[in-house]
Amino acid sequence: MFDTSIYIPYFRREAYRSLIEAQTRKGRNRLSSVVLQELYAGARSPTDKRLLDGLNQAFTASGYVVTPGHEEWALAGQLLNLYARRHGFLNPRSHVADVLILVSAFGTGAVLVTENVRHFSTWLRLLGRRRISGAILGVRREDHLEP
Repeated sequence: MFDTSIYIPYFRREAYRSLIEAQTRKGRNRLSSVVLQELYAGARSPTDKRLLDGLNQAFTASGYVVTPGHEEWALAGQLLNLYARRHGFLNPRSHVADVLILVSAFGTGAVLVTENVRHFSTWLRLLGRRRISGAILGVRREDHLEP
């Protein structure tokens, strides 16, 4: 499952085309509805919206959309609370999307692919305290630039 940090340069035709398209062709790519929400929120033009509509339709038709359910929302709240108790105040609104992306990826057994490994690693450590495991794959844009 690809994080928003991967899809943004993909749609800008800067990076990750071969990575995303190879995993999609193999049927190994899943689209997080939370990632889709973030992408729609950041769409800059009607063309961007049309691209996202196409992405949404393709993943919906294939049944490869991952949407956090009640348990994932509850776990996300618990993780946000645990972080705040250990490290001090945090604005939950600034982190809830990332926590939901991570929790829902792991709930399906997916590996989360992101440029933001350090950020997601914090949440991964907290998930480990809950005996929930999963994997994050960090990638660097400069290693996946498009010609």
